[in-house]
Amino acid sequence: MPDLDASTLFAGLVFSTLGGAAWVYGKKKQTARPMLVGAALVGVPFVLDGLPLWATGVALSVLVFWP
Repeated sequence: MPDLDASTLFAGLVFSTLGGAAWVYGKKKQTARPMLVGAALVGVPFVLDGLPLWATGVALSVLVFWP
């Protein structure tokens, strides 16, 4: 369980919001990749904290729209 400092809470809010938006985008476009990456973005803050959370969140956020 990650520590609940300000950075972790902020990252969780940002990446969960992006994950939810990616899920809706994928559902609307009927594509699996944004939906799967969105689900991963929503779940990442529950597993990681600190720099690994930010690195994974940014990488997954880029992967949503990578061609």
